[in-house]
Amino acid sequence: MTLFNADDYGITLSQSEHILDCRKNGCLTGVSVMPNSPCLEAAMALLADEPALHVAVHLNVTEGLCLSHPGEVPLLAGPDGRFRESFSRLLIQSVTHPKALREQLVREFSSQIKRVLPLMGDRPLRLDGHQHIQMLPAVLAAIRDAVRENGWTVTYIRWAREPVGPYLRHWEMKKYYSFVNLVKNTALNLLAIPGGHIMKQMGLTKNAVMGLMLSGDMEYEPVRALLPDMERAAARRGADLELVTHPGWGIGPGEGLDVPGGIFERFALSPGRKAEYDCLHKL
Repeated sequence: MTLFNADDYGITLSQSEHILDCRKNGCLTGVSVMPNSPCLEAAMALLADEPALHVAVHLNVTEGLCLSHPGEVPLLAGPDGRFRESFSRLLIQSVTHPKALREQLVREFSSQIKRVLPLMGDRPLRLDGHQHIQMLPAVLAAIRDAVRENGWTVTYIRWAREPVGPYLRHWEMKKYYSFVNLVKNTALNLLAIPGGHIMKQMGLTKNAVMGLMLSGDMEYEPVRALLPDMERAAARRGADLELVTHPGWGIGPGEGLDVPGGIFERFALSPGRKAEYDCLHKL
């Protein structure tokens, strides 16, 4: 099965409406909800007419404000409550402060899931991570601990491991590939090795993903060319395939979760968001 998912749902209402248009007029099958969005309740209300749409909590400790008291998560957020870490810094902290980091992640993840759960109705609990932080073994372990401590049942955690072979077989699409994305893809594939046993402990099946190598430039043409090979690669693993997209265009300057002018705001305001929106419509 192939899932077509939109990450970062719920940052603004207009952005959320554009994402849901990919459901009504495109191939979207799921969204990942930003739990620390100031308009979460209103954005979740828009999902009432889409009961079949998969909804995941997009666990986030890198952008916006924390939901815990800042003094309880000093490794994650500053005194103002704004997250200040990155994927690489979380990796470093998992070595330098493993116990404290896990405890603070458990606290923050519990707060984030508790905020979204009452708004999900009868939908099963699905989880993934903003900027794929769930692929860090320490972060995945904290997700497991938060789930256990609260007695939740999780049906899905995104396993962000992307097959590389289809990209090599479609070298004619190389203009859409970037060295930075290759490095990210390689790192995530390597981190999947120690993290696999945690997924097994949770009784979860590992999926495959598509889109990491195209992040920032995911237009219709490369997706159309690569998708059949990606589906076959996932099938050989006995796994579902999840196409990870960010089609939420329409965020204005200063409306996102990041500080104005920050790297994440530039991503949210990029023309690439509209290109991914168009891609989901054409697919």
